[in-house]
Amino acid sequence: MKKKDAKAEKQRYLQLSELGTKFNLSFSSHIVVGDKIVGLDGIKKQLLVANLNDKLDGPYIIDLAEVSSISLKKSYGNIMPGELKKRGLEEFLNYIHLQFEYKDDEKIIVLPFYEREKDGISNRSKMETYSNNWQSILSKIIGSEKKEIPIDGELLTEGASFNTAALTGESKPSYFEF
Repeated sequence: MKKKDAKAEKQRYLQLSELGTKFNLSFSSHIVVGDKIVGLDGIKKQLLVANLNDKLDGPYIIDLAEVSSISLKKSYGNIMPGELKKRGLEEFLNYIHLQFEYKDDEKIIVLPFYEREKDGISNRSKMETYSNNWQSILSKIIGSEKKEIPIDGELLTEGASFNTAALTGESKPSYFEF
């Protein structure tokens, strides 16, 4: 089974490389998310997104030079009173999306990273890590690190660490610097 998976992965990468050549892109990184494959050309600051099937189709480019912010959007299912005492917040996670907001207009592109119905619970943790990493990398490329603190409070110094595990499900404290 592993040989078959490795062969399919190699085939997808070759198809992505061919698409990159067609669009004059050279990928420094790529990832399969759901039914899409994403390739990053860090030098040209462009993402190529294509649908996964026998051949990669429906490709489009996200020009990061035109993007003002990239945020991570998470949606959780209904949580009944007392359920968080028995189960962790992450068990209620329905989806994780990367949202690209453009500078000049109201254009927004949403790239699904994890969808519970399609990807299952077993992939949640891995895809959550990948989505956080990609959001961080892409935000650095566009030059806008997230500057919001996802809790109420007043920041008295230039930076601080917050344990936001109960809100975000992240295991490590978040550090914010302004």
